Amino acid sequence: MMKETMNGFERTDAALKWKIPDRVPVIPQNSDMAICLSGYGMYECLHDPKKLANALLQAQEQMDYDGIMLGPDAAILSEALGCEVVYRENNPPVVVSHILENLSDVDKLQPIDLSKNKRIQTWLEASKIILEKTKGKVFLICRADQGAFSLATLLRGSQQLMLDLVMGEDKERVLTLLKYCNEVHIQFAAMIKSVGAHATTCGDAYCGPGLISPDMYKEYALPFQQIASKRITQEIGIPYSIHICGTTDLIHESWAQSGATFFEIDHCTNIKSLREVTYGKIALFGNLNTSSLCLSEPAEVQQACRELFDIVNPSTGFILSSGCSMAGNTKIENILAMVEVSKKYPYSKI
Repeated sequence: MMKETMNGFERTDAALKWKIPDRVPVIPQNSDMAICLSGYGMYECLHDPKKLANALLQAQEQMDYDGIMLGPDAAILSEALGCEVVYRENNPPVVVSHILENLSDVDKLQPIDLSKNKRIQTWLEASKIILEKTKGKVFLICRADQGAFSLATLLRGSQQLMLDLVMGEDKERVLTLLKYCNEVHIQFAAMIKSVGAHATTCGDAYCGPGLISPDMYKEYALPFQQIASKRITQEIGIPYSIHICGTTDLIHESWAQSGATFFEIDHCTNIKSLREVTYGKIALFGNLNTSSLCLSEPAEVQQACRELFDIVNPSTGFILSSGCSMAGNTKIENILAMVEVSKKYPYSKI
């Protein structure tokens, strides 16, 4: 193994800035796993910043990866806006009802002050604790939950929003909804920056080619991703990532125009194709199969990492991670395998 010359923050920061770190940074998307390992319940961690921070810190200390991703669920903004959410003991909460029964209900949406929301404050306070404890040695990414398109989908319901798009009878209200959701998302990102987190991200799972056409992506999702990327990276001043679930091959050229700092890549995506259109502009973060991280043996995970390195040539602009959020039953030894292969295979020998 090569002697390390950077800590986790420095290593990740270098990769995102297209500088050369001492080795491949590793940041697993394992908030749910960390909570399960901690012995705390999901509900108590989502409402107690000390327990949430302790769960994430303990996992990072145990497995020695380079950064922490704080974002244990994808319902925090939709719940803040009034959707009904069901909490589960060992899994993240899910949205079970939507606030926009009719598209005309968009007219009733009111501005929201997220600073008054207790769950939002839990994430922010947990971020502060993590930053205080790690003292600039570990890179902290705090999610700003859902991007505009996916948040709109949760408020309206996926079937209803898809019908709204296909029917095209009230495009102006759809665009008004997307603009509203984007503003809520950007407000959250600004709050994350204010507590000192090193990067933020959005999940925009619903805008991938598995659900909408590439043309719809360019019309209804990309413009809002571009606005969010510009305001968050340039005006707010924090690195920003976009995650789209599933296979994104059909929108790589368009997605690369979003202006994000980095992309979180699902394992289904052709990462070689995406690397070609983003190299030197947008770093990549991923993209190991989350199921394999639960079921495979460490040697298989290490081989998957080597194969991924061969594809992306990770000398810079790359962070090794999972392709999506890891399940609570992900094997500890498989994350250790990710860290080990990163340390064994420095850039000069890949």
